[in-house]
Amino acid sequence: MPPKAAAAKPTPRTVDGHPDLNENWDAPDLPASAHQDSNGNLYIDVPPANGGILPKLDASLDEQLQQAHKPGPNVPAFKPELLAKVKELGADEVKNDPIYHCKPVGVPRVGAPRQILQTPALTVFIYDNAGLTEAGAGGYRFVPTDGRQHRTDVDPSYFGDSVGHWEGDTLVVDVTHLNDETWLASGGYFHTDALHVVERYTRQGDTLRWEATAEDPKVMTKPWIMNPQTVVLTDGLLYEEPICEEREAPHMVNKY
Repeated sequence: MPPKAAAAKPTPRTVDGHPDLNENWDAPDLPASAHQDSNGNLYIDVPPANGGILPKLDASLDEQLQQAHKPGPNVPAFKPELLAKVKELGADEVKNDPIYHCKPVGVPRVGAPRQILQTPALTVFIYDNAGLTEAGAGGYRFVPTDGRQHRTDVDPSYFGDSVGHWEGDTLVVDVTHLNDETWLASGGYFHTDALHVVERYTRQGDTLRWEATAEDPKVMTKPWIMNPQTVVLTDGLLYEEPICEEREAPHMVNKY
């Protein structure tokens, strides 16, 4: 179902009054004009005749990096002295990107979950491979919503330590204790274990909007407001994904 029609439907609620997130979610059916950007986000182009600006999908890595420290919601604002490292990592993603070595995608790169199990005190996010076929398949997150604070006795991990609370009809998830073994996105967008992510989940009708802001003062000059994702209600079920094997990675080449 197209996102506009799905969003127009009534928003179901749980017995405690919050929007009901207990559903399976997936990317919407998009027209041929849709495309995917370098961060894995889907967009529908607006023709220039209607005021739109068609994206430049073939921008070189150097051009992308030149924008990395400029204001804007779509590119991490890396410190200028780190742009060379970003460029080096992104120039050979097969070798450097953790997803090519079967590591979990991690937060925030994993994006919106495929399935949500919601109770008054705990919400569970369940993922497939997030559309990244090279990545370690599957994953899940437990998000307490009972008012507790972050744990202090937990080691950093790929999905970190999450706690949630409601702001009106939006579930806000605060994520800390993330390790430095994932990327924010393709292109060499690395981070450190100082990464802090705030996600926002808003259901409208049969759509779910995912938004995330990532900040890492060790590598970025300002928080990165990621492009939001909208998924729609689906009756599809998650199935066991194939086991990720990196045996072919040494034979893959994507150097610029």
